[in-house]
Amino acid sequence: MNRLFFFGFGFAVWLAATIVFRVAGHIFFLDDEIVVLAIIWIVTVIALVGVALFLFKLRQLSDAQRFEAAALMVIPGMVLDAFITEIFTSVFPNMPPTADASFAAWLLMAYASVLIAAFLPFGRSD
Repeated sequence: MNRLFFFGFGFAVWLAATIVFRVAGHIFFLDDEIVVLAIIWIVTVIALVGVALFLFKLRQLSDAQRFEAAALMVIPGMVLDAFITEIFTSVFPNMPPTADASFAAWLLMAYASVLIAAFLPFGRSD
């Protein structure tokens, strides 16, 4: 298994998402738009589980490797987002400061989705 691939992929996803939310986060994270927030959560979970399962299958990972790959994919973002959420208003000036809790909760769900994908029976190489 190419560990650098999964770590790099995780970093690339984190960077792309951070840029998107820095520029357009105010469109997605609105405190009074519960429907929009729910759609973001559902789409995120489905997309990230799907991408993780696709990569597991593409790279023909064993069960043990799936867990390692999932961890490698989420580590860069989890570490960097720990700092980002502390300086939320500086990094995401377009988002209302009150969106910080919704954003942090969404991050946790996004990372959990990738980790949960490793447990799913889909996309196995056997």
